[in-house]
Amino acid sequence: MSERVVFVSDIHLDHRVPARIERFEQFLLEDLRKLGVSRVFLLGDVFNIWYRDARLDDLFGNRIFSILNRFIDQGGELEFVVGNRDFALCFDPVIQPPFPIHFEAIRRTLGRRCFHLCHGDDLCRRDFGYRLLHGLIRRPLPMKAFHRLSSAAKDQLVRKMINLTHEVTRKKSLWKTQPYWPYVEKMIDEGVDVCVQGHRHYRTYRILEGKRRVGRHFILPRWSSKASGLIYDSEDDSFEFFDR
Repeated sequence: MSERVVFVSDIHLDHRVPARIERFEQFLLEDLRKLGVSRVFLLGDVFNIWYRDARLDDLFGNRIFSILNRFIDQGGELEFVVGNRDFALCFDPVIQPPFPIHFEAIRRTLGRRCFHLCHGDDLCRRDFGYRLLHGLIRRPLPMKAFHRLSSAAKDQLVRKMINLTHEVTRKKSLWKTQPYWPYVEKMIDEGVDVCVQGHRHYRTYRILEGKRRVGRHFILPRWSSKASGLIYDSEDDSFEFFDR
C-alpha cells in the first residue's frame, strides 16, 4: 500500500515565535492534507524547551498540544521522538497525548524500506562529555527532583544549561558534533535502508556505504518562517526536501 510520509524536526516552538506556531498549525491541519499526507514523524526539538510547569502550559504548551491532538482527531498518524530540548516530555507526569512519544530512536518499515528515525544527538558517539551529561540527567530520579523545583528555579537552571551548552558547542571540534559514520554505516549492514535525523539543522543528504549494503542518510533542516522537512513517497520510493 502506497503512502506519503513527512519527517520534520527542530521547529523550536515557544511563545517567542507566535508566527511559527501559526505556521505549524496550518502545516499540520491544512498543508499536509493538500499534499496527501496523513502520517508524520516529529524527530525532536519541536518545543524550544519543555518541562512540566504550569507557566509553560499557559505560554505555549496547551496550544501546541491542542494542535497535535486536533491532527490526530482529523485522522492523522503521528509519532514523536524527543530531542535534547524536549526530552522531558518522557518524564512529564501530566500529559497523556493520543500519540506515542519515544525516548529513543525508532525503526519503522515504510514502503519497501527500513527507516532508522532519531533526533540525531545520539549519533554523535564521540562527544563523550555530552553523552555523559545527558546520560545523567535523562533519568527518572533527576527529572523528578527537577520537577519539584519552583518555576523560577527551573527557569534559571534551564537557562544556565542552555547557555553552557552553547558556549561548549562553540569550542567543540567539528568531528564531535558529526554523526559517527562507522556507527551509522554498521546500522546499514544490519538492515537499515534509510537514516533520518534532525539536531544538526542543516539539510544534508549522504550515501552510506556499509561493508555489505548501501543506504541513505538525511539531516532535516531547522524551521524558520517556512515549514521545512522531508517527504517520502513509498509508491515511487522517492525523497524530497521541502520549504513551504
